[in-house]
Amino acid sequence: MRWVRLAILGAFVLAAASAGLAGSIASPRGDAADGPAVASDPPDLTATAEIRRMFMKPGQVAIAVTNHGDAPVRVLGVELLTDSFAPLGVQEFDTEVPPSKNARDLIVQYGEATCPDGVASQSEPASVALQVATEDATVHTVTLALSYPNGTLDRLVREACAAQALAASARIELGELTETAEGTLEGRLSVTPLGEAALGVTEVRGSVLFEVHLGDGSGAGAAGGVTVPLVFDAHRCDGHVVGDAKHPFGFTVWITIDGGDPVAAPIDVPEDRREALWAMLEVRCAERE
Repeated sequence: MRWVRLAILGAFVLAAASAGLAGSIASPRGDAADGPAVASDPPDLTATAEIRRMFMKPGQVAIAVTNHGDAPVRVLGVELLTDSFAPLGVQEFDTEVPPSKNARDLIVQYGEATCPDGVASQSEPASVALQVATEDATVHTVTLALSYPNGTLDRLVREACAAQALAASARIELGELTETAEGTLEGRLSVTPLGEAALGVTEVRGSVLFEVHLGDGSGAGAAGGVTVPLVFDAHRCDGHVVGDAKHPFGFTVWITIDGGDPVAAPIDVPEDRREALWAMLEVRCAERE
C-alpha cells in the first residue's frame, strides 16, 4: 500500500507544479507577460509669441506655453524655428508647465534679424520645437506652429531691422555727467552720422530707477550730427525696486534718419556715468525720506 500512497503523492505534486507553471504563464504580472513599457503620448500644448518688456532684454521673446493636458510637464529645451532670425539652436530650460488655461512664459533669445526689405521687413512663418518630459520621464519633441501673420514677431523684426539701419547710420555717445544746483545730473548725448544721412532726436526715455528728460539747448554736433542735453533724476527709491531692478540703465533714445519715422536705440552708459548715477540716486532718495 505504501507504493500506492507514493504514487498518489507524486501525482498531486506534479499537478500542483503544472498548475503553478500555467498560472505563471497566464498571469499579467509574470516575467513572460512583461513587454516593453509603453511610452506616454506627446503632451497637448500650444504656444504664442509675446512681448514682456518688464522682464526682457533686447533680443528676447517670450514663448507662452499652455498645457491643455491633465498632468504637468517639464520643458527641457526650446528652439525658435524661423527664417526671420538667425538660428541659435536649442536653448536649455528646466521649467514646469502645469495644466492650466494660463500660459507659462519661456524667455527665449533670437538671433540677428533678416531684413530683405530694410525697416519695412516683416516676419516669416515661425514655430517652436520644445523638448518636453512627461511624468513617466519620457522626453518628447513637440513642434508648435506660431500664428501667422504674427504681430509680435513683425514688431520684433521691424525693431531689429531699424536698429541695424541705425547702427549703420549713426554713432550714439553719452558725454560726462555733471551735477546741477538741484542735485540732478546733466550731460549731452551726441548722435553722429556715419554716412550722409540727416539725423534728429525726438524723444528719450529713462528706466525703472531713473528719469531721463530732454533739456534745453540742442544743437548741431560734429560732422553734421546733433547733440542734445539730457537731465537725469531719481525715479523710484523703493528698496525692493532698487534691489530687483534688472535694467537700471536701460535708457532709450528715438532717432530719425532722413526725416523718417523715429527709431528706438539704446543709450550705452559707460561705467563712470553709472557710478555717478548710483551716487545721485542715493542722495536724491535720502532727501525724500
